[in-house]
Amino acid sequence: MNCWLNIYKPRNISSAKAVALVKRIFKGSKIGHTGTLDVEAEGVLPIAIGEATKLVSILIDAKKQYEFTIKFGAKTDTADSSGKVIETSEYIPNRDECRLVCSEFIGSIEQVPPAYSALKINGERAYKLARAGKEVELAKRTIEIYGLKCTSYSQEEATASYVCECSKGTYIRTLAEDISLSLQSLGFVVELRRTRVGMFDAKTAIDISSCSQMVLEEAKLLLQEKCLKIEAVLDDIPVLDASNSQTQKIRFGQACQFDTDQNFELVWVRNNGNIVAIGSLNSNNFKSSRVFNL
Repeated sequence: MNCWLNIYKPRNISSAKAVALVKRIFKGSKIGHTGTLDVEAEGVLPIAIGEATKLVSILIDAKKQYEFTIKFGAKTDTADSSGKVIETSEYIPNRDECRLVCSEFIGSIEQVPPAYSALKINGERAYKLARAGKEVELAKRTIEIYGLKCTSYSQEEATASYVCECSKGTYIRTLAEDISLSLQSLGFVVELRRTRVGMFDAKTAIDISSCSQMVLEEAKLLLQEKCLKIEAVLDDIPVLDASNSQTQKIRFGQACQFDTDQNFELVWVRNNGNIVAIGSLNSNNFKSSRVFNL
């Protein structure tokens, strides 16, 4: 089977467990995903099955959208509600401050990933080192915030909720802490939801927890009905139509030319409606980076 699944991961189920369940349902198929979610977070977790795994890197680079809520007045060691409070602040920003601060974070910004992250340090996951009480130092990285908006505020709860559209590599927990510091306060994430990854949206996602209550064959039938074609993630990428002879050359790793005056850093090739390969086109010459066996 070769397709995409738009999975919704609920809170308190790890991304690893969600992927493991799909592996059991589609036993024998190669499975890939496009980035984990924290256990305390919920949201969209696109799953690639079979030949779709060759396009995971493209979806990892896609824009993502999150909804999150900051609780002001304290900082935790994990930057979310699962951690221990390690510092407090008496100042709670008001509604206007929470709204106006958004403009400070639009564009390219630098972040230091949280110690409790899945990044590796000398082969060890950072969160494992942090839980063991070891010092964790992670380098700054540049990320892109395309949009940030305050959607609600509660003086009584000392919370503000935001929606954020961002690039890959963005840590929302770090963003929440940085927003809080910019507001002369401290804060941590109490709710986090990923609502979009590229063309995959939370509104059309299948809650993976519903499959855990079914027998495997029943769950497989349900998921098969929701499968998306491999090409679904390539809607905004240029496409070239190949003849049968061109297709054969690409499959055999031979030089293949297309009659066009355009160059593309990334383009996909199809034959009779089916994807053949992805790659680049320069001076009419197509160079494949992935060839599909469909």
